[in-house]
Amino acid sequence: MPTPTFFNLPEEKRKRILEVAMDEFATHPYSKASLSNIVVRAGIAKGSMYQYFDNKQDLYTYILDLAAQEKITYMKQEFDREDDFFTAVERLLAAGTRFSLEHPQLGRIVANSLDSTGEELLHDLYSKGREMSMEFFENMIKLGMEKGELRQDMDPRLVANLMYSLLGQGLADYLLETLGVTMREYLANPGIWKELTPEHVERVVTEVIKILRSGLQAQ
Repeated sequence: MPTPTFFNLPEEKRKRILEVAMDEFATHPYSKASLSNIVVRAGIAKGSMYQYFDNKQDLYTYILDLAAQEKITYMKQEFDREDDFFTAVERLLAAGTRFSLEHPQLGRIVANSLDSTGEELLHDLYSKGREMSMEFFENMIKLGMEKGELRQDMDPRLVANLMYSLLGQGLADYLLETLGVTMREYLANPGIWKELTPEHVERVVTEVIKILRSGLQAQ
């Protein structure tokens, strides 16, 4: 996490450092991102950067945390505990897709974090992020079962795993396949994502909810 020295900087300077760092980590996977590039573009001395963050890993972890917090805040605006399970999932899924379209830089930072190239740090971050998502899905499923909306003969943890795969990497892979590109090609040209129209995204979300209803809905 940043040092108190970083938070004591003028707001404009803090923003400049973070903007440059986000661009660097959005353009390159962690292993290839350069702290030297960041300090040069931000107009600061490399020694000063080490007064703000311990190292590249510390800066990167903070950037990922900011991206995650912004996405969570965005999606929470769509979550209403009064919604039935399937309406809640549909709204969250649509919100997550919209977030990626509206915040391509943050989406690229998160996507680049998956290109770990053996970095133990990224494996740890991925594991923590996955567990947070799993707990969220599991709690949603348990609530749906308590409300009688979902089948009672299911293991919530198993269903959470399946939902994580379906709504996470599985959906991303499908959308990339629809666009006819690989993840690496998308990272090199994020503008490709704009080819997905809101109508197409809505059709995909509707189809996913149909699949979930057929397998999970209480009879």
